[in-house]
Amino acid sequence: MRAVGLGRTARRICLSLLATLVAFGGLPAQAPGSSNQRIQVNVNLVTVRFTVKDEQGNFLNGLTLDRFKILENREPKEIAFFDPPANRGGRPGPLWLAFLLDVSGSTFATRSEEIFAAQAFFESVQTATQIGIFGFTDKLITFQDFTSARADAVKAFSQAREHLGQTALYDSLDQLVDKMASRTRAPSDRKIIIVISDAADKAYVKSAAVATKARTNNVSIYTILVPSAAQLYIGNPGEGAGEAVTGDTNTKQAQEEAFSQLSLKTNGKHFAGYETILDFDQTLALINDDVYGNLYSVGYYTDQPQLEKSERDIQVYVSYPGARPSALIQSVPERMSQKKRYIAALFDAAALSRLSESVPAHFEEIAAELDVLPSSREGGQLGLPFRVKISPFSLAVTKKGVRTQFGIIGLLLDRQGREVVRLREFFRGTLTPKEMEAGRSIVYNNKLMAPPGTYDLRLAVLDLSSWRVTAFNSVVQIGEE
Repeated sequence: MRAVGLGRTARRICLSLLATLVAFGGLPAQAPGSSNQRIQVNVNLVTVRFTVKDEQGNFLNGLTLDRFKILENREPKEIAFFDPPANRGGRPGPLWLAFLLDVSGSTFATRSEEIFAAQAFFESVQTATQIGIFGFTDKLITFQDFTSARADAVKAFSQAREHLGQTALYDSLDQLVDKMASRTRAPSDRKIIIVISDAADKAYVKSAAVATKARTNNVSIYTILVPSAAQLYIGNPGEGAGEAVTGDTNTKQAQEEAFSQLSLKTNGKHFAGYETILDFDQTLALINDDVYGNLYSVGYYTDQPQLEKSERDIQVYVSYPGARPSALIQSVPERMSQKKRYIAALFDAAALSRLSESVPAHFEEIAAELDVLPSSREGGQLGLPFRVKISPFSLAVTKKGVRTQFGIIGLLLDRQGREVVRLREFFRGTLTPKEMEAGRSIVYNNKLMAPPGTYDLRLAVLDLSSWRVTAFNSVVQIGEE
């Protein structure tokens, strides 16, 4: 009996072996009547996905429920549901797979997560697949032409950070469809394009023509909508008032609708919403399952839904000669929905205000401390100064030290739970290796202005490169008690 586990070094190990997936409701936009949503959702339901191979590396997709056992933190769990792979034969066929990345300046905020997740995606790509890595600004960029060498494809993704410019999504996609049509050996070969973009192309009227060309050439398009830099720093159109804002909102909606139609008209799938940036690797894993169909889905109920992924040690045992299960990823929907509320608040003022209606969630994924300082006056008004100190050693560290961006969201509520002040801001965090050796931290300072009184302070810090969160909930006093 062979087992695979997810322990305290979980996330990076799992992503590097991504033949797996955690599913939770609401990721793909689908047509009415679609049967793709096979995973039930419950606050205590943990869902795990994984592949199983034999000693020669062939997929074992025909195993039955009685072959599997699941342990969580060494405790056996009753399997609540079991979903075998869609591809029962497990044999790969010819496939041409292209990634088309929006590498214009408007998508810089999510690019690190995209690149990391896509690199992990390659680990589960079947050997009969030709992979091409492309990007676009105002033109199509070839990072890596079609190749069967996984290492070359992974290396090419690092170049996706190096280009800025305007967005020419539909012109670039049109050229890529032509390239794939000319390179494939037979018209019947499967051809897949995964497009990652904020859809902010003024030429969105070209969507229908590009979708028609793709369908004619047997190309299926998977579209992934990510937030733009404008959303990060300005917020969603419609937060203000006036005719100009209404026009911007209508244009944005038309662009996103045109983008989604690329997939819906070519037998692909469209992915949108905050799940796509909360766990980008899982979005790609959903595509992996749809394209290859080699993933087992198993669920069980946990007695500890509040546990972090790093605290949840899951073991999947397979009773079959020579079976080798892959690494797995797990999800507890309720915890994901709590974290999603913080992510949404970064991009949407309405979502930020709704934080006052929800129960404060406990997240400590970044080593950070909140110091609330004595209230002070500024221009005749009282304010609550505070600072957040972030340890760089809890972040991604490279040879150059730490270079990342943070989002700060917060609410100051009166004793009746009504919003008094809101905060939403972004800042860069950089430290050199020498500064880290000297014990320097990344420090954020601000002040919330409010009348004298007792308040509830809800504050969250998010690392935009990994979407890890640390949240603070404190009772604070402004002025004299």
